[in-house]
Amino acid sequence: MESIKATYHIPLCTLARQMGLSYDSLMRWKRRIRKGEDPANKPGPRKVAPLNLKGLRDDIKQLKHVRKRTHETGGLYQHYRNQVSRRQFNTMVIEARREYQRQETARMQRIEWCHPNLAWAIDGSKPKTEQTLSVYRIQDLCSRYKFPPLAGSSMPCGEELSGHLEKLFSEFAVPLFLKRDNEGVLNHHAVNEVLEQHLVIPLNSPTYYAPYNGAIEQTQGVLNRYLRNWSFKAPSAEGMELLAELGCHDHNHMPRRSLKGKNSCRAYFDGFRITFDKRRRKEVFLWIKQATSDMLEKLGDDGMFMTAWRIAARTWLQKNHYITIVRNGKVLPYYS
Repeated sequence: MESIKATYHIPLCTLARQMGLSYDSLMRWKRRIRKGEDPANKPGPRKVAPLNLKGLRDDIKQLKHVRKRTHETGGLYQHYRNQVSRRQFNTMVIEARREYQRQETARMQRIEWCHPNLAWAIDGSKPKTEQTLSVYRIQDLCSRYKFPPLAGSSMPCGEELSGHLEKLFSEFAVPLFLKRDNEGVLNHHAVNEVLEQHLVIPLNSPTYYAPYNGAIEQTQGVLNRYLRNWSFKAPSAEGMELLAELGCHDHNHMPRRSLKGKNSCRAYFDGFRITFDKRRRKEVFLWIKQATSDMLEKLGDDGMFMTAWRIAARTWLQKNHYITIVRNGKVLPYYS
């Protein structure tokens, strides 16, 4: 047919019609010949290689599963493409991903703080509003009480943040611990001086692990949505700063299921707010420091200092019954 087409310049569609062939079938045969395959397959179902189901499931488990997708599935499917269909393969990947997420959720632990004012958390954010705004919020971890934030049109310097902490320490009781991330302004020498002056023990989050300070991270998301919804009420920068403080006030007076129906304001001021004098604070600091040194000596790795410091602080809190570790008990197995 190619020679006839070249000699008489007749299109292939015309030749196929005159010979009683389907043009689509003819083009399909040509593509197979170019790939080095047989132009026509034998009728009936294809013979497939035996499926190593256990090996396939083990390989799928080794893939990198994230929240909504699984990486590197294409290469694995090419290895098993002659044994399983794409639809069946995708179903197995989804089942493995859901089982992985269930196991991860079951391994998660939640810390319940037993007394208000034992630990505070601080974090900064830049909500997406019409006015440029930088907000640093501080809250009590037991009662979820949100203290007046430090808000402004630009990011505050270390001295401004340390002054704000000093003001809160004088207005409210001084906490024993302060949880923060590794942001530069939160670790400014002026902030560290204020914490050292009041003997507040800092607990820095692990690098790139926001869930360690998850309570304040969740608060940032809730209050930033509040600002986006009500930003039209405060078109100026000064109005946005007042709106940021008003958002904290409103959320402090909302009933919370985690507080058995009480609001954060009542839980903080009516609860047993634990306080430590400087002598007791120093004893706690020295205990944590000694426990950290003992762990580093056993590990033989000084690079694990921050991890050992966090473990020592958690051990002291559990030993004195100031926190309760709760595992997620509502996770059920996933059945396909």
